[in-house]
Amino acid sequence: MSGLRASMRLYGLVKNSGSSDNPHRQPVDVLCTLNRHGGKAIRAFVSRLDAELMARSAGLDDYRVLALRSFDPNEFIDAHRGWLTLHVCCGFVAMAGQSLLDNDALSPMGWYVYSEIGRWTAEHHLELGQQMADLLQATYDRNHLPDYNAWLNELDDATPCELSWQADEAWRQLQTVISPDNREHRHALFDPVENRWRFAATAIDIYQPHPQSPKQGALN
Repeated sequence: MSGLRASMRLYGLVKNSGSSDNPHRQPVDVLCTLNRHGGKAIRAFVSRLDAELMARSAGLDDYRVLALRSFDPNEFIDAHRGWLTLHVCCGFVAMAGQSLLDNDALSPMGWYVYSEIGRWTAEHHLELGQQMADLLQATYDRNHLPDYNAWLNELDDATPCELSWQADEAWRQLQTVISPDNREHRHALFDPVENRWRFAATAIDIYQPHPQSPKQGALN
């Protein structure tokens, strides 16, 4: 299998979409979103916790969290004439005048990245580059969580039980959390140390402009 490997952790949400004679090649659907032009992009979460919380949102009970390095993107690429588009998600958005959990649904914040690949192989990977790293770090800094990436690294190795406990805590607070200012869009990250949601003002358009096209190449 040619998993979707990249220069940073990425998690998706998948569900079985049918049966196959090959138990190792069960067809799956991956959770996608639409960009401003109506094109599909795979939701790619930098946090296992965010992916788990998204799975708990309305209508996603059949989805499970999967490291995208275990997901073969070729069906998606073939359907999009050789192009791979990801919506790299970090935290969630409380739109102006709305709560973070609006109508039982979460709105991930993210940036679209895209690359013309043709055919994904085991030798491919995506180099998301310094621009994406800077965007993520600026996000953490605005939410007063400068070391957030270190916690995400620890979360990668969390047991299912540990992840479930963390998700339960974050989900419980989602039911009552209120943005400090509902007159403008706010970006939220869950603070695992203080066990609460942190908000930061953002000029976000829910459809973010594309950063540079990521590079693709052979794994080292």
